[in-house]
Amino acid sequence: MHYFPPTCKKVENVYFFYYFPVGLDIKVRKTPVITIFLSLMCLISFVAYRYIPQSGTFNLYNLVFQPAYPNLATAFAHVFLHGSWMHIVGNVVYLAIFGRAIEDRLGAGRFFILFALSAMAGAWTHMTITLLLAPEYLGYGVIGASGATSGLLGAYVVRFYYSRIRIAYWIFMPLQGINRAGRKYVPGILAIAFWLVYQGVYTVMQFGAGYMHVAYSVHLGGFVCGMLLALAFGAKSSARADRRLQRARDHVAKANWFGAQGEYINYLDLMPSDAGIHSEAARAFLCTGEKGRARYHYVESINGFVEQGERGDAEEVFSAAMRAIPGFTMEEKIHLKIVFGMERSLKFNAALSGYRNFIERYSMSSETPFVLLRMAGLHERRFGRQDEAYDCYTRLIADYPEDRWTDFARSEVERLGVRGEESGAGKYPQQAL
Repeated sequence: MHYFPPTCKKVENVYFFYYFPVGLDIKVRKTPVITIFLSLMCLISFVAYRYIPQSGTFNLYNLVFQPAYPNLATAFAHVFLHGSWMHIVGNVVYLAIFGRAIEDRLGAGRFFILFALSAMAGAWTHMTITLLLAPEYLGYGVIGASGATSGLLGAYVVRFYYSRIRIAYWIFMPLQGINRAGRKYVPGILAIAFWLVYQGVYTVMQFGAGYMHVAYSVHLGGFVCGMLLALAFGAKSSARADRRLQRARDHVAKANWFGAQGEYINYLDLMPSDAGIHSEAARAFLCTGEKGRARYHYVESINGFVEQGERGDAEEVFSAAMRAIPGFTMEEKIHLKIVFGMERSLKFNAALSGYRNFIERYSMSSETPFVLLRMAGLHERRFGRQDEAYDCYTRLIADYPEDRWTDFARSEVERLGVRGEESGAGKYPQQAL
């Protein structure tokens, strides 16, 4: 529910400043499933409400919130109905821009609760204010997701107070010769404060002038509800940590590695289980040559992803760590767990590197003979390098003569030796791994 000033007949009255959000400087990590679902529901319901409001026994007009006859069902259901294309487009854009960031940080469940309760709070706030100030308008129904999207703005103020909003703007002042449009980032607090003042002023004006085309009081009620719910969900403490992370990334963008390291450490003091940020911190330390501290953060990142069940991310960070730090290894069991997974997911070169590092670090481990067998299999079957496979088998026989895999290695050495003689190459020379 947005206000658009009517066409003015006098030139001296045609002055306006219009702006609209088009983006945020916030990195979203997950697909916003609920945001997408709600946006689609709004669009589908709008088309049905506009073109086929009554279908059989189902009447979409029953979803309109009636302040004179309030109930919880329509206090939520009215968010899916809109009066015009501009109305639906405006609300869906707000939902897409702010919803995806809020859902990413709060989680799908809390995000839906915030959306639904903000919508209800907006509807009931409008009913209360109308009853007190202009009861003659209680018969006017309310539709639109503006109360819910205003709740997202309220949550945004709490959760992302440090961030910026990218706006598209248009300034039109013909007598001064000003007609300017563009896009720029502005502090989120400033943009939303301007919006909030606008809503408050027009809430007062519409009741005084008897003009009820836009229910601005819905926006105010939804906004306050969104703020309170965000505080209840602990968004303020999370925001402090995120602010540190934003500063760290700003330092990285400017190649200020020492500044980035300090902010990453401050963030991880508050959010020690954030596996993804541990890997970012590792890269920042690598840029200043501090491989020991980089290794620590790589290990924390990999362990975190494994605990979360994100095996693909763990393997990706593990591969990056091996490329950056020669001989990179982890605790014995977790190291093999990841490398075996890399082999199963067809990352054969990375798996070979992981096996080599394991053998160098854990040469006395009971698992090393089996690792040599895995290496030999990769060399021969995946890369066609029979000489490297031969070397793995001979090393197993020489270094671990009592191991249960030794007899199998001897049979493979004989097989490879016979194959080498048949090809005219003779016995394979032993090469270093």
